[in-house]
Amino acid sequence: MEKETPAPRRGRKPAPAPPEIKALTIPNRRESSLAVHAYLRDLILGGALRPGVVLAQSSLAEALGVSRTPVREAMRMLMEEGLLEGQVNHQARVSGFDATDLDSLFANRIMIETLAIRVTARVLGPEDADAMDKALVRMAEAPDRPAWHTAHRALHDQAVRAAAPHLRESLRSLGDRCEQYIELLRSSIDREQLDNARYREHQALVDTVRAGRFGDLEIETARHRARTATMLLAEIAPEFDPVSIRAALAVVMGRSGPAEGGSFTL
Repeated sequence: MEKETPAPRRGRKPAPAPPEIKALTIPNRRESSLAVHAYLRDLILGGALRPGVVLAQSSLAEALGVSRTPVREAMRMLMEEGLLEGQVNHQARVSGFDATDLDSLFANRIMIETLAIRVTARVLGPEDADAMDKALVRMAEAPDRPAWHTAHRALHDQAVRAAAPHLRESLRSLGDRCEQYIELLRSSIDREQLDNARYREHQALVDTVRAGRFGDLEIETARHRARTATMLLAEIAPEFDPVSIRAALAVVMGRSGPAEGGSFTL
């Protein structure tokens, strides 16, 4: 009896590139990895690439008009930042949302940002308030979400400008992941209401710096982060108890003892 020849095994077809991915024009090919990273990062933070979307190196490279090498490096950078996860067979997913993850992210951000503000407070002055105010104007006039994120980062970076580079880098990474959650919130509630509330809070931070109330700046920034986290959790996990965020807020506000249950004191 003649032995049947098995059919050749076919590899799994890579996920197609999302329609949001467009070809890039990169003048300096040596900067391809950075350009691809910045482009994909803006799409993720702006909500164009939603949680769970699968990105394949080969499909992305073809859609972007670049080789796989810069795509592979860009995806590695995004994974280190927490924006991509689970790379298998040269594919990765846009990171999803989890209440425990959100609690940890915002708590870490509150603690590190408080330290960075305290280090920077000794050199802050009226020119910093002016720079923050200009960033706030750019936020209000931003034509798109990437431009808003750039201006938003500039505003908060001004208040931590004298902190050590690794602290500022940690804040940027945490901020990127937090902004991904915030874009989810913007897609599910009244955007104008949310944006107006955040504008008022950012204006209050600028006013605090202009008045030289740097101790208050630490507390108001921590409350600003906690309020944002509260709104997010009300949407994605209303029954979740954000014990880490409450504990971080208690430390910043000078309260001792374990964090108690219940709502935030904002």
